[in-house]
Amino acid sequence: MYVNNVGTTAQYQKMREDREDAQSRDPSALGKDQFLQLLITQLRHQDPINPVEDKEFIAQLAQFSSLEQMQNLNTNMGEMMSSQQKLTALSQATQMIGKEVELFTNDGNNLFGIVSGVQFKNGWPQITVDGKLYDFGEIVAIREGAEHE
Repeated sequence: MYVNNVGTTAQYQKMREDREDAQSRDPSALGKDQFLQLLITQLRHQDPINPVEDKEFIAQLAQFSSLEQMQNLNTNMGEMMSSQQKLTALSQATQMIGKEVELFTNDGNNLFGIVSGVQFKNGWPQITVDGKLYDFGEIVAIREGAEHE
């Protein structure tokens, strides 16, 4: 059996980090703090003769509550997705034990070896080959019962 392009977990992690970086750098995005500040400023500077109507105020509070809940849901979904990716990576890593892998290391070396174990580093599993740890992104092929040329 020969499997190619195994670095999916590392790719998912990179995409997630890129998405989070893009969201945190967007200065035009309004968060719940900015929304609440706008609401407070509006209340402070309202016309005392013609104040904001109750219905309008309640609608704005409902929007704020909805925004906060959506952000909490987004955070929870992101955490759940990350946990699922880590579990999937662990499953993939444990299935590689005893199999021969081809690695293209971050320092440019191409090597072959038998996976002897799995270890966690920074919350993600890494495989052990010849006593050294390697990321999933460094694996280019997995061989079962085949000798490399």
